[in-house]
Amino acid sequence: MRWKVRPKDFVVEELMEIPLRPGGPYTLYRVRKWGRTTLEVQAELAARLGVPQRAVIFPALKDRMALAVQMAGVRGRGPDRLRGPGFEAVRVGEADRPPGPHDLRGNRFTVRLRALTEAEQERLPRDLKRLAEEGFPNYFDDQRFGSWSPEGGFLGRFLLLGQAEEVLRRYLTVPTRADSSAVRAFKARARSLWGDWAAMFTCAPRPSTYRSLLTFLKDHPAAFRQAVRRIPRRLRILWVDAYRSWLWNLAVARVFVRYPHQDVTIRGEPFPLPEARPPEAADEVPLPHRRARYGPPWAAAMAEVLAEEGLPLERFRRGPLLEIAPAPTRRRVWCQPRGLTLLAEGRDSEGPWALLRFELPPGAYGTLLLKALAARMDRPILETGFGF
Repeated sequence: MRWKVRPKDFVVEELMEIPLRPGGPYTLYRVRKWGRTTLEVQAELAARLGVPQRAVIFPALKDRMALAVQMAGVRGRGPDRLRGPGFEAVRVGEADRPPGPHDLRGNRFTVRLRALTEAEQERLPRDLKRLAEEGFPNYFDDQRFGSWSPEGGFLGRFLLLGQAEEVLRRYLTVPTRADSSAVRAFKARARSLWGDWAAMFTCAPRPSTYRSLLTFLKDHPAAFRQAVRRIPRRLRILWVDAYRSWLWNLAVARVFVRYPHQDVTIRGEPFPLPEARPPEAADEVPLPHRRARYGPPWAAAMAEVLAEEGLPLERFRRGPLLEIAPAPTRRRVWCQPRGLTLLAEGRDSEGPWALLRFELPPGAYGTLLLKALAARMDRPILETGFGF
């Protein structure tokens, strides 16, 4: 069974409710993107509209490897339609405010599974029914961890520890999953030039935040703390949230591993998928932050994870490298899909295929539902890129 073979094989559409008002101060766009991250499209829209990137507001981020439809807002007036590499934005009206996470009611997914075996084709209706009834663990999936690297770990961890030079070293020289080929080439060169800020500047990609950061370091070669704070704040918050999400995954896994389970793979590591809905399925568990409070069994699980990381909860706050504290986010440990349906089946040159549709609550991952389905079918799922 394969998925994400072609761009239209994995379609995700935001289910958004925000009141429109003709003449409101914000213009809303419905953005259709493919092969691009939300942040890349945000930067392109800002450039075409002549506004700062932060003025283009997306309430959520979507995977590069999907055809995604999402809402964006910008203060002021804009054209009816904007197009660029890998995206199209269509004006839908005006509103009194930009769209926010609280307006998101969930996401609708339409997914084509390809190259099904005869056994998978036979089992699919039964396993879909079981998954629709029981649900699956609400782990954060791989898309959340683009800032992680095997060599550099999580940038968010070093931000919370206040280790400014380590943050800069990893940001400027260690490749991550999310890096383009141009950024990877720059980081490979920058590694041998560490401390020679002028030389690093000459090989930094154009345009990029690396150039403005290195311009500052050329003039202030040892001002590491101030340099880190020149990295876009939203990017630093995303790094910290990715790290918090990984710790949350680890704590949830410590509880679910007690039950009979299969495994799903996230960031190359196995995570338990209980064979039946566990008693804790109704629980909400906070991501680590300074005032987070945990009941049983989550308190012990999170304490063990944080002890292994060497980071007490008190570290998850404002600090010298982070102007605002991590949000006091709570997340359900179990996800219940809605409307999980087998829409159609057929056959092509790659063999049998099946078209699925389902809805998930905000923050849940359609890719994880597919991994859970594959685990239920006792076969690994093969994911491929689109070849952009």
